[in-house]
Formats: sequence, C-alpha cells, structure tokens
Amino acid sequence: MADFDKLGHSVHSIVTGFEQTIAECLTQNKSVVEDLIGEQLYSGLDGDTNSLRPSYSDDPFFDIKGRWYHDSDGYIEWKKKITPPMTSPRLNLPPRPIDVPNLYITGTFHESIRATVNGGKVSINTVGFSDGPDIVRKYGDNILNLGMDAREYIVLEMLKPFVGNFFKKYGF
Repeated sequence: MADFDKLGHSVHSIVTGFEQTIAECLTQNKSVVEDLIGEQLYSGLDGDTNSLRPSYSDDPFFDIKGRWYHDSDGYIEWKKKITPPMTSPRLNLPPRPIDVPNLYITGTFHESIRATVNGGKVSINTVGFSDGPDIVRKYGDNILNLGMDAREYIVLEMLKPFVGNFFKKYGF
C-alpha cells in the first residue's frame, strides 16, 4: 500500500507543480520572449505570420506634409540603409520585403516590448514609450503575439528542457 501512497503523492505533486514550473520557466526567460517578438517585427511579421500592414506603399503617413510627403520610395531606401533586411538569428525568419515595415528606427519601440507572466499565461505589451500604443493601434494587437515559429522555439528551446528537469525531479 505504501507504494500506491508514494505514487499518489508523486502524481499529485506533478499535477499541482506543473503549471507553476511552466510559469517559472517563462518568467526566467521573459527577455527571450521579448526578443522573439522583436525578431518577428524586424522581419516584418505579426503574430499570425502576416506581413505588417500598411506597407510603405499604402501608408497614409506619406500623404501628410512633411519630410517624407509622397516619398515612400525614398523612405524605403532610407530604411534599407538603417535597418537592412536580414534573416532573423533565432527563428530563421526570412528577410522582410523592402516595402514592409519593421517598426524599427532607433529601437525605442522594440525596447518597449515587455512580457509578463501570470499563472502560466504570457502577456506582451509596450511599456514606457509614449508612441507604443499608437503603433499597436496602427498595425494591430497581433504585432505583440508570438507567431508559430516563436512558439515552437519556446517549446523546444525553453520549455522542453525545463519540463524534462521537472519530471526527473519526480523520478520520471
């Protein structure tokens, strides 16, 4: 009977501790989650793996009097120089097309992306950058969602080892 009691205790410990373990892993790796969102954006992708819209050719910004008035092509060339399209380092996402924004000029928006973990759920917001909410409104809430490649990275590179160690702790 003692073996069943021990097994019951182990199973109970696993069930009650699993969610906490996931939350702990995500909390310890919040900066990685934030970087993955930045990679997606730099590649011109939202959390649904769609290109960010509006593209430079369709952006009403270029219809407003100012430095880039009716010069989306000049802006595209300028952006190519300051943020050249390239394959992303962790997710291996392809370089963005030149007409697709990456929401990166000085890095302020990307640096404002913050992940918080509550009960095993990750929430991602922009914090401390006054234009952050306007950028999210313009390009959509899903720019702060983890795409399929980012979720796969999190599972394989972060959660799998963490969960493996958790089960080893209980002799599995």
